[in-house]
Amino acid sequence: MKAFMQRAQHFARSSAAVLINGESGTGKELFAREIHRQSPRSKNPYVQVNCAALSEQLIESELFGHEVGAFTGAVATRAGRLEEAKDGTLLLDEIGELPMPSQSKLLRVLEERQFQRVGSNRQLEVQARIVTATNRELSLEVQEKRFREDLWHRLNVLTLTIPPLRDRREDIPLLVQYFLKRFQLEGEQRVERVSSSVMRQLIQYSWPGNVRQLRNTILRSCVLATSTEITSVEFPSDGDWQELDSQIPDSLNALPLEEIERRVIMSRISRCGGNKSAAAETLGVTARTLRNKMDRYRKLGLMQEEFGTSAERLHPEERASYGAMSPSRMAHRHS
Repeated sequence: MKAFMQRAQHFARSSAAVLINGESGTGKELFAREIHRQSPRSKNPYVQVNCAALSEQLIESELFGHEVGAFTGAVATRAGRLEEAKDGTLLLDEIGELPMPSQSKLLRVLEERQFQRVGSNRQLEVQARIVTATNRELSLEVQEKRFREDLWHRLNVLTLTIPPLRDRREDIPLLVQYFLKRFQLEGEQRVERVSSSVMRQLIQYSWPGNVRQLRNTILRSCVLATSTEITSVEFPSDGDWQELDSQIPDSLNALPLEEIERRVIMSRISRCGGNKSAAAETLGVTARTLRNKMDRYRKLGLMQEEFGTSAERLHPEERASYGAMSPSRMAHRHS
């Protein structure tokens, strides 16, 4: 990982476009932030747009902004992300998902270094540095006519390819220590280390979700730990890890630590059909520890209802996700 960070630091000296390639969860956004942090633009805004999360109708408004009345629902003038980035850095994440019409407009913006808000004729200057990231192989997308070749060449000036975690297992101990220190700072976690046996398991695991999955696995282990050392770790099946990781926000500041822990425990109890003993066993804690934690949640006002085997007895927040599972899926999960 040190070599990739050094490469990112070299890229930071330039204002040329950067394209970051890598599987989902490899840490592309982390490297984009590092490029910005090390650059002369570091005191200016860092703005991120997930191209995959926006519809074709909304993406131009998101990037370029809009004027009042530009379209139905445009009740106020709004600056776009390009404008918000000012003299800083704009990360276009999942650039391979950008629709063809939007690709054409982005190309024109990069060529002319100017753009217009939707519904306006006034030209605005592009001052931000453009960094893009993708989990697709854009050269193949170009061959399949799903991505513009001229735009690809515009974006592919400096390239950083991040290998999956399974191909750089030597980074795992360093990443584990980084996450432990980060969780201590952000969440006042007391966990300081992992046991040697757990570290061996972490190094041997295939990590289909890459660094993001490792981070969330360590966080789950921290919030359930009963000492300053992690002595057991749970690896979700490849089909389940994304669902489980969705319970944990990308920023620890988004939720109190007690609430993150409660969500993990509540999800596991619901998956065990309300059986607290079974949930405790799968979480690697004693039934008594689990009861103590639940008692603490009640005192803190984090749990309003008792767990049960039916969706009606779950906390309202979990009831929706529990009820969304099909009967066959629930039977499979609890078998």
